[in-house]
Amino acid sequence: MSARSHQVLLSTLRGNTAVAEISSSSSADVVWKTLWEAARSRDDDDKKNEEDSNNNKKKNYQQQDGRKGKRSLGDCSVGRTKKPRLGECPPPVVQVWYQGKHIKPGMIRQLLQEGFSSSALSDHHHHHLQQQYPLCLSLKIPILGGIDRQNRVGSKFGGGGVSSSQQSERERKERLKQLALESIDLAKDPYLMRNHLGTYECKLCLTLHPNEANYLAHTQGKKHQQALARRAHMEKLRAEREGTALPVGPTTATKTDISSSNTRKVKIGRPAYQVFKSRDADTNQRCLSFELSYPEIDVELIQPRHRFMSAFEQKIESPPDRRYQYLLFAADPYETVAFKIPNEPLDKDDGRFVTHWNIEEKKFTLTLYFMEPDTNKTN
Repeated sequence: MSARSHQVLLSTLRGNTAVAEISSSSSADVVWKTLWEAARSRDDDDKKNEEDSNNNKKKNYQQQDGRKGKRSLGDCSVGRTKKPRLGECPPPVVQVWYQGKHIKPGMIRQLLQEGFSSSALSDHHHHHLQQQYPLCLSLKIPILGGIDRQNRVGSKFGGGGVSSSQQSERERKERLKQLALESIDLAKDPYLMRNHLGTYECKLCLTLHPNEANYLAHTQGKKHQQALARRAHMEKLRAEREGTALPVGPTTATKTDISSSNTRKVKIGRPAYQVFKSRDADTNQRCLSFELSYPEIDVELIQPRHRFMSAFEQKIESPPDRRYQYLLFAADPYETVAFKIPNEPLDKDDGRFVTHWNIEEKKFTLTLYFMEPDTNKTN
């Protein structure tokens, strides 16, 4: 069977049009070299014609200007590029494109056998040539780099434009979160508290956080770090003050004794108590008397203490009731107990608010009187 030749329409690297004769029995390498030789010859001819045209324009300009003598270097024409030798391999950066797609040179022979027609060249100057040739190809060289059309200011959403301040802040918090997860154990954090709303509070900075990640980012921030440094400085000053207050001499306590004395002692329970209610026979004032027993207390070191607490200060009953207040009694090693009494003015005159500590029986007594609106006193 005789070999059949095909004419292929080719778009060169310089945008010119060339025609290559390809035999159907040629191998893929021969087809690729034939296309490259046709494209190079066409581009070299176009370049030669362009140089000749430029030289003619320069000569005409010199004749009109009346210049004579030696020619300048700008008048010298560049020598014609030597045509490629037969069988020269094309550079590896050159690509073959067919119908807008990059194809391998080995597929050219397959396309010729299938008899595909192409419309790769859509220019109106070459449109009439496409119908005469079974295949139209283009040679291109990909250019690396170029304009970064993704990371430009004003790019479309999702195109990866310049990071905004909100995005930078989110990335910063995410970095701080990952850093905190590696160095902080939330189970051992003494300042983390979860409230009844499901959010988290920092007891050191008195801040509210919606989730653990937000709290972790807060712990790496400037405010929390400054609060930690301030707390450490205050504890250091307190330790130094307590250390200097100890007597100096042979009986001076060691650091181990100081640390052991500052540790919290184990509570042994609530003290026994009695509450007496009465009224004054003369003024008809209401009277409350509290008697608490502390049999296990060390009378040489500790004496029971009392204080008043408002309903908004306590954390046991919620919501707080402003009609009541709390009377607290404390003495180690017993637990602190509180009594709920009316939030009314107290009579602070002599003999109307009395406290007494009985060392022998180890009983603490407190007696108080409420002010009555219709009470008339004579001084």
